[in-house]
Amino acid sequence: MIFNRRLISRIVQNNQKLIAIAIIFCYLSVAIASKPLIAQSPDWIARSNQFADILEQGISSKDCYQKSTMSRSLVELDPVFKRCRRTSLHKAITTIEQQLERAKNLDLRLDLEILLKYGKQELRSQLLAEKYRVPYLNISEAILDSFQSVLKESKFASQQQAAILSKLQQYAGMGLDRTSLTQKLEKAIAAQLQQSEIALPNQQQLQNNLDKNAAQVYKIEAFLKQQQVANYEEAYEQLKSQLFAHEKFLRHLQITRFKNDYVLPTELYLEELHRQGIEIPVAELIEQAHTAFIRVQQQMQAIAPQIARKLKLDRSDYRNVIAALKRQSLSADDTLHLYQSRAKQLEDIIRRENLVSLPQQEFKIRLATAREYQKFPVPLYDSESNTFVIPVLQNPQKAKLYNDFTNPAMSWTLTVHEGRPGHDLQFATIENQNLSKARTDFAANATSIEGWATYAEEMMQPYMPLEGKFMSLQFQLLRSARAFLEPELHLGKITTADALKVLTQDAGFSQFFAQQEIKRYISRFPGQAPSYFYGYQQLKKLRSQVAQIQGKDFNLKKFHDLILSQGFISPQLLRQIIPTKI
Repeated sequence: MIFNRRLISRIVQNNQKLIAIAIIFCYLSVAIASKPLIAQSPDWIARSNQFADILEQGISSKDCYQKSTMSRSLVELDPVFKRCRRTSLHKAITTIEQQLERAKNLDLRLDLEILLKYGKQELRSQLLAEKYRVPYLNISEAILDSFQSVLKESKFASQQQAAILSKLQQYAGMGLDRTSLTQKLEKAIAAQLQQSEIALPNQQQLQNNLDKNAAQVYKIEAFLKQQQVANYEEAYEQLKSQLFAHEKFLRHLQITRFKNDYVLPTELYLEELHRQGIEIPVAELIEQAHTAFIRVQQQMQAIAPQIARKLKLDRSDYRNVIAALKRQSLSADDTLHLYQSRAKQLEDIIRRENLVSLPQQEFKIRLATAREYQKFPVPLYDSESNTFVIPVLQNPQKAKLYNDFTNPAMSWTLTVHEGRPGHDLQFATIENQNLSKARTDFAANATSIEGWATYAEEMMQPYMPLEGKFMSLQFQLLRSARAFLEPELHLGKITTADALKVLTQDAGFSQFFAQQEIKRYISRFPGQAPSYFYGYQQLKKLRSQVAQIQGKDFNLKKFHDLILSQGFISPQLLRQIIPTKI
């Protein structure tokens, strides 16, 4: 899985995820890490970037914050802000459409199409969020943030104190508008709950916020005292009473309406798939994934007896062989050294077999910290530090329960996926090129990123030892499972218990990892998990098509380098570009 603060920010912002997930990834803004300039940009790239800036301005809607009477932390409760934001984005889309009609340069036209598609998706997501999502806000924290923001807006203590008191009175319903902030929010929630289909807040984060509400309320009082705000007591007491009443209101909804309801409305879920780059009907995706799952099971079963004989196992069922290989689990330090060694072996193979050009940047691997492990305990690649982070439990007894990634056989495919030729090679290569913002920032989605890393696993399979190839197939089994389990969960066709059974019994993963997977499907990143399978399948298809066209002239390294030279653009757009480049 890719960890990129700026890319993942789009996922969070568009899905209106809650603050804990934002903390996990430190989401900041749109774009990949700054790229070194290799050469002066062609004129069409400079023009493309101008329109990328226009779209970014339309999305950020800075003018709309100034028009709103709410602070930034509370603007989602302001209908005026939402209308202004839509208008701002629509104006940017119209400008890009007009330019597309006039543009002659083919590369510029492609970039404008990317920007136009992204802008329209963003606008559609905003409308669907308003249509379906229950307008939840961690309101006590947001109020405190709004007070703290005043300190940045004025240098003079007297002005700060007056502004804070004015906001306090407004939120408590003591200003010109006699409606309190909690009344407005509860009215909006009640109205949304009348709809037949709704998208609920993340239940775990909601519970965490409610449990911390009292502390946040008293932090507000401490802040008011610290800033020496005069005559705050009456308004604060009223606001405190309202915030505790709002907590009670939400706890009641937890029991009566929110409990265990994770399924997204179908229209909203399909839009999430579309945003992640999946361009086929969901029924077709599910059918392809089921077929692939069975095919990979058969491939694993064909290899399993050879490994079973080598390990002197009584049973040669592929599930039994997975379990046996996972029992070869290493300590934390030995796991780190293994992966570091594996990375060097893989680079040697890439050079020897002439598979793809290697970047000059150093690729680093480290173990996850205890804090990182607690927040998101899965393997990931941090593109901002060019580092593959391995989630390994230091406690040997607990590590036995989460042994999916600490065995030598699995180290092959996981290093490929997170390192080279997977995520690290893709990001490092793209950063070294002089590409437009459209192809780096706005074209990027899970299909183009995770699809490449999954495709890279198959690229390297022929050069892995038998055990490594076998566990690489287990990863393929997981990607196929994701592409039918997640949509079937959101379409109401299966339960979480059904999904857990497939992941543990048929795919051979630990109970702990399977539980993390299901959280990914239903709350963390709905729509993202199927992209691994879909992107991989599309790149395989593209390679086959290009090889057929070129025949004897087909060169695998040139094909891979050409794919990476285009940035993060989708397989669909690659199919348009490749014939003009080969």
